[in-house]
Amino acid sequence: MTSFGLRGPALALFMLVTLIQVLSTVFFIFKLLSEVFYWQAPLIPWELQETLEILCSVGLLAGVVSSVVLLRLSFRRVNRIQSQLNATAGQFEDLVASQFTEWALTPTERHVALLVIKGFSNPEIAGLRGTSESTVKSQLTAIFRKSGLSSRQQLVSCVIEDILVALKVD
Repeated sequence: MTSFGLRGPALALFMLVTLIQVLSTVFFIFKLLSEVFYWQAPLIPWELQETLEILCSVGLLAGVVSSVVLLRLSFRRVNRIQSQLNATAGQFEDLVASQFTEWALTPTERHVALLVIKGFSNPEIAGLRGTSESTVKSQLTAIFRKSGLSSRQQLVSCVIEDILVALKVD
């Protein structure tokens, strides 16, 4: 995949339109500055000058059209990626819930385990749940006993590993 998701002929066309836009912009700026500062521009027949202006205007219009096309493609891509992320998030929740069911965790233990997976410390979990730190420690001990794990890191690793296996990500 190359820049902007464009490949081959589409990328070449995009680069050509961009080059035409740059040259058109330079032409119009030079023309404007020569009129403002009364610079003597090389004598160009008016027919050629009019033709160049028309071609430059068409080039700038082509740039606008290509920008709109690229924006539409970008929005489609963003929407597709967002849909995939939403599906993955739903799968994540389902897989975590399934793992917690397999371990036979209570609703309270599920909530504590989820907060551990999210990276909260024991004092933070106690504050969020409105309990003491010792209660959180007791709940973590029960989670570790039921899951056969011995640490927070193992809990997070186990859940991530199960998700990666379920999603078949290498």
